[in-house]
Amino acid sequence: MLKILKGYILLITLSLLSFSCANNEQESLNKAEISKGNRIKYNFNLDWKFIKENPKNAQEINFNDSSWSTVSTPHTFNDIDTFDDMSIGGHKGEKNQWRGTVWYRKHFKLPVEDTGKKVFIEFESVRQIADVYINGIYLGQNQTGFIPFGYDISKYLKFGEEENIIAVKVNNDRKSDNFRDNDPLVWNHEHWHPTHGGIYRNVFLHTMDPLHITLPLYDNLKTVGTYVYAENITAENVDVTTSAEVQNDYNVAKNVTYLAQIVDRDGYVVATSTANKELSAGEKFTFSATTSVKNPKLWYTRNPYMYKVLTFLKEGNTILDSYETPLGIRSFEFNKDSGFHNNGEYAKLHGWGQKPTNAWAGLGAALPDWLREYTFQLMDEAGGNFIRWGHCAGSPAEIAFGDKYGFVTLMPGVSGESQDEGEVWDIRIKAFKDMIVYYRNHPSIFIWEGGNWAETEAHYKEILAIIDEFDPKGKRLMGNRRSDTKTESEKYVTIEIGTEGWEREFESLPIVESEYMRDEAPRRIWDKFSPDDNFYSHPNLNRNTYTLSSEEFAIGQVSHWWNKMGKKPFHVGGANWVFSDGPHGGRNPTEVTRASGEVDGVRLPKEAFYTLKAMWRPEPQIHVVGHWNYEPGTKKTMYVVSNCSSVKIYVNGELVGTDTKPKDGYIYEFPNIEWKAGEVKVEGYLDDKLMVSQTKKTVGEPVAIKLTSITGAKGWLADGSDIALVDFEVVDKNGERCPLDADRVDFKISGPAIWRGGYNSGKEKSINNLFLDTEVGINRVAIRSLLEAGKVTITASRKGLKSASITLTSQPIELKDGLTVQQPQVYFKGVVAEEPMPVHTPKMPPYVPGIKNRSKLFTNFSYTGDAKAMLRTTMNWGKKAYTDVDQNYTVIPHYLRFGEYIRTPNSDSKYWARDQLQFIAGADMHIYVLHDDRVKRPAFLLENYIDNGDNVKVGDVIMSVFKRTAKKGESIIMAGNSDGGVPKESRMYTVIGKKIK
Repeated sequence: MLKILKGYILLITLSLLSFSCANNEQESLNKAEISKGNRIKYNFNLDWKFIKENPKNAQEINFNDSSWSTVSTPHTFNDIDTFDDMSIGGHKGEKNQWRGTVWYRKHFKLPVEDTGKKVFIEFESVRQIADVYINGIYLGQNQTGFIPFGYDISKYLKFGEEENIIAVKVNNDRKSDNFRDNDPLVWNHEHWHPTHGGIYRNVFLHTMDPLHITLPLYDNLKTVGTYVYAENITAENVDVTTSAEVQNDYNVAKNVTYLAQIVDRDGYVVATSTANKELSAGEKFTFSATTSVKNPKLWYTRNPYMYKVLTFLKEGNTILDSYETPLGIRSFEFNKDSGFHNNGEYAKLHGWGQKPTNAWAGLGAALPDWLREYTFQLMDEAGGNFIRWGHCAGSPAEIAFGDKYGFVTLMPGVSGESQDEGEVWDIRIKAFKDMIVYYRNHPSIFIWEGGNWAETEAHYKEILAIIDEFDPKGKRLMGNRRSDTKTESEKYVTIEIGTEGWEREFESLPIVESEYMRDEAPRRIWDKFSPDDNFYSHPNLNRNTYTLSSEEFAIGQVSHWWNKMGKKPFHVGGANWVFSDGPHGGRNPTEVTRASGEVDGVRLPKEAFYTLKAMWRPEPQIHVVGHWNYEPGTKKTMYVVSNCSSVKIYVNGELVGTDTKPKDGYIYEFPNIEWKAGEVKVEGYLDDKLMVSQTKKTVGEPVAIKLTSITGAKGWLADGSDIALVDFEVVDKNGERCPLDADRVDFKISGPAIWRGGYNSGKEKSINNLFLDTEVGINRVAIRSLLEAGKVTITASRKGLKSASITLTSQPIELKDGLTVQQPQVYFKGVVAEEPMPVHTPKMPPYVPGIKNRSKLFTNFSYTGDAKAMLRTTMNWGKKAYTDVDQNYTVIPHYLRFGEYIRTPNSDSKYWARDQLQFIAGADMHIYVLHDDRVKRPAFLLENYIDNGDNVKVGDVIMSVFKRTAKKGESIIMAGNSDGGVPKESRMYTVIGKKIK
């Protein structure tokens, strides 16, 4: 086999190209040429002009933009007004952000030798509406906000010394504060994503020969690029088909040789295929050829082996064009009874939902690619192997990182949370098509998400028709979250995308969870035995839906996972909601963020990160939750999470506890552990063999500040948008982080950079300042590079502590006439290491195929609250009203007797979701809701039900009776009990159904 030289493409001699069909044998290659043909991919991110206004005629060539700011993309104009206001609560998200119309302009020149080439501009996406111009000529509009798009600008360009100007008008406004009334862009709302506007992802300029392989940009261009797929996969052989859509834009016919090379991870060509055809002037044709790869390396979630496919177009001995496509060879099965299997190997899927805005304090949604990979590496470290992009598509870099790190991906187009019609649906289905075309070659994508809500039968057919047309060989499944709201869904979805994982709704389908564990807790508060860092004492605490410490949140992660998915052999697994804190849809007004992540808004891990790691990583793991710096006399339960079968705990070398019976599979509880200065040590055992241990020590008094920098793989680049992170810790005399430190640190900065800072999760207006508090002894700030390279020095100080300084040097970028060929950098250049099989999995209860929690009236029942609801028959006095409170119905009206009823969890009385309880009426029926009127009556109750004047007593609480009727097959949706604060002792509503005779 012939090795490919690093950074170049090896082209094959004419003797190989004489084959007119696929050659299935390994070729003995006589000669190689080094060439890429005529294609160049320019990084178009650097050196834009920007104004946060809407001047007239800003698209015109002669418009004077000299007074505008100079920025580089990815860029957002909302990096200075996010993570700075207290959460509104009620899942509303941060609404106080600048919204309106802005302009970007980029001046560039193209070499005279590029005259006659085809030139395309590609935007990886713009939030939210982009109108694009070249040299004053309007190209078109894109309003998806998350899907790549592009334009052919060839005929409008000047070459040589004449300047070209790309102008982009960007608008991030929305029509309504109510996300339901934000047509047609229902997903452009802080309920779903912070409305961070701008050219917030990468921009590229592609120049290529008039005879070229097209780009996978269906929007505007109507081109589909390459399509690569594997079939007949065995250990000995796999058939790989490569196809490429080729456009001949010459005025004459061209005799074309198409060549495809399959290249392994080490750069060796392992298979080739060829085809020949004469293309007439202006003809578009799709070449396709199949070849075999012997002894293929397969893509596993724990060993994501990647090939690449290099495709070439050659005329005679001249290479005209080349293109690279990712290839991962894998088979898979989602089985309704036995879960997920990857290449025949069982794998439980565990990971996160993540917002595709990926908001970061101080940076907003505009992140360099390496920071996106930094997040992926954290998810990998915590044992993740699954990601569901929340409602809208992730970025191209992030999907590639899913390939690299072995994350099974659930990929949507764009949607809010509704079944849409008219213009909304037209935009959505077009975006879905664009998304399929752009991402269909990525092996990490296993499921296409048709939408975040059930569709009509006609819409399901449209979705499946697009998949059949553009991804006919992908074998991927398709599902819609909340597909259980329509009975026809089961005819079209091939996997159930569940909500909160309690029960499956479709007996015939496999199930994967999309959003479980929506609880919130900040990183800064350890537990109730530790100092209160503006949480329990916060004036907004009584408005919080959740009042969880970091400890409670961490333990909750384990119990939610195990009880909803982990212990169920049939359950594929699912997505914890979400990985990183962000300013979208929060429920805790004590925070400036939705604090449901395992890492905070600058990606610093919470204790929950480590408990999930201890449960999900395949190697032996153990983690003692918390610190070891308590007050004398403190006695508390110490929680240890481990994937071992028994755990021992020691205080200062003395064995104080052994637990061989974990709760919820992985939680080891040690009550009444008395704190003593020194250390706490935990050990994990399998079959009486010590496998892993962890020690936490009592840390001394703060004496100094410590600074540590984090940059991309190539360092910190002076490209105008690259970020350097600086962690600041307060440490004791031994250099150990002080876990209870929570005080102000002041900074000074000098050199060519922009201070972006960080945030404090429980304080307003904490961003963009040259001071910041530590939280549990550490915090993180960001600085942005300029186009000027040089040394930047940061000094951190606090009275009474030894100051610290760090100097970073930004590396110059070769930028000529607005163009550079240096591509956005990654965080980790190497290959992700293969992981072992899990060392231990707790015993699961026996699985009996079938369905549970069903009734004749409440069909397709689901409950999306934090705790579990249950269906019951034969309503009568004496029946238990709640799943978690021992209160019974006492005297009830006769018309409620012998109906079917729902036991809701009283613990959800403060929880709100618009789709908290849902079912489809199994018959014409009366529906009764019993409501505690100490709580404000929710909108769904006022709009759809009438108060019939009766009351029912549940324990000591008087509940009002509300009623409506429903026809058989009608979808019933009930929101949460309250969208705001409720009295402490108030009750959750309950539901009764009675068939109409």
